[in-house]
Amino acid sequence: LPSTKHVKDPVSGFFMFKKAAIADARLNPLGYKILLEILLMGHFKKVAEVPYIFKTRSRGESKLNPRQQVEYLKHVYSLMRRTGELWRFVKFCMVGGSGVGVDEGMLFLLSGLGGLRPVELASTLSAEPAIVTNFTLNDIFTFRDRRSPGAKATLNRFWKFNLICLAGVGIKVGVLSLLINIAGIHYLVANLIGIGVAALWNYFMSTWWTWRTCAPS
Repeated sequence: LPSTKHVKDPVSGFFMFKKAAIADARLNPLGYKILLEILLMGHFKKVAEVPYIFKTRSRGESKLNPRQQVEYLKHVYSLMRRTGELWRFVKFCMVGGSGVGVDEGMLFLLSGLGGLRPVELASTLSAEPAIVTNFTLNDIFTFRDRRSPGAKATLNRFWKFNLICLAGVGIKVGVLSLLINIAGIHYLVANLIGIGVAALWNYFMSTWWTWRTCAPS
């Protein structure tokens, strides 16, 4: 839910708002995190935060229990679906799926046919062509509504995406190395698992940094 990242505490239970902020808003909260619902579904232009300090509870008991935690996850899923972020994640995974084909194909060419060793080096080199194709498709397809026009802005997004994905490559290669050397898994299967682990990192960082949203004015 990247539009909440401009608010330091989007799940606070201590807040107030003008009535107009929820007039005609389609609210459907689950659990106690009502502010999160208002921030995503309400109508407003500005959010002001005033710091306050939590002290040790002196009376009563916390309402936080496993049931509330499950409700919170359901609430986040509901907001992702209603705001379109769930579909954005699906599109990111679809683009990533095409990148998997590029990555696995390049790894097979470099290591399987070309005999490049160690396999970790081949896996690192096979990632860059996939990064290029993934960026192009995500810029056109997944994050089209967040693109700033112009070649300079596109290049800025490209190097940010590369930095994120290079860190993802480190995650992928680390997982691959562990699975090959410790679990004895086939290198193509280990590479595929590493790609899946790195994909979550790539998505959240891409949403937060590469194709970031603007704060309310």
